[in-house]
Amino acid sequence: MNKKSIAKPSITAVLALTAALGPAWARPSPISLPAQTSGAEQTLTGTVGDAKCKGQTLDRKNLTLLSCTHLCTNSEHRDFVLVTRDAVYVLNGHRNELDKFGGGRATITGRVDGNTVQVDSVSSVKKQG
Repeated sequence: MNKKSIAKPSITAVLALTAALGPAWARPSPISLPAQTSGAEQTLTGTVGDAKCKGQTLDRKNLTLLSCTHLCTNSEHRDFVLVTRDAVYVLNGHRNELDKFGGGRATITGRVDGNTVQVDSVSSVKKQG
């Protein structure tokens, strides 16, 4: 069989697949950045993750959210983030404390400016009830 006869259908198939999946790839992340810019101190509760994975393990084998966050923030020097129901905030400061909560839920108090929080304190989530 001729190599050219195999290459042409393969290229056509790849182009058709790219065109079909293009709109899906172009969709924005379901996790959005906050719209407000306040500068006021706020208390936020959510999952502590890293800037690469944003609280998800991204289909890495044998990797938990905790180990994924630890790998990305320590080995890859990525920022910590707080993923809330409505937004993702980049966390600045208190890295040692944030590392203890990586992959888990925490309550962060700090000054919010857009999608960035200058962290003043990190604590466990208080149980309701």
